[in-house]
Amino acid sequence: MLSLLPEVSKAEGRVAQTTNVVIGGTVVNDSTDEWLVLDKKVNSYPTVRRFTAIGTGGDEFVQAMVVAVESVIQESIPKGRVSQKVSSRGKYVSVNIGPIRVVSSEQVQAVYNAMKRDDRMKYFL
Repeated sequence: MLSLLPEVSKAEGRVAQTTNVVIGGTVVNDSTDEWLVLDKKVNSYPTVRRFTAIGTGGDEFVQAMVVAVESVIQESIPKGRVSQKVSSRGKYVSVNIGPIRVVSSEQVQAVYNAMKRDDRMKYFL
């Protein structure tokens, strides 16, 4: 059964800066191979998807996440495909990028790796 995102967010054992797969749990310890196996079971490519990153740094963080995605997909992301929401206490910002066309699970993983290079990022979905 699929869980609602707020339930997943509160799940014990959630690890920062890991690939959080909402439908199946969390892949921990930067296990790229484990993530790729799971991804190939549940996705087919090419496809469109959204990338969400949660971090600190406001608008500068948002722009850094856009640049990270653009650096991998080699296309500019229209402003209408980027949204952001500041947390209730103002400490974090969530940036949602998409829908974006991706051609392979390796490209998706490359996007996540590009996003993780920014130390301000705390979680991504």
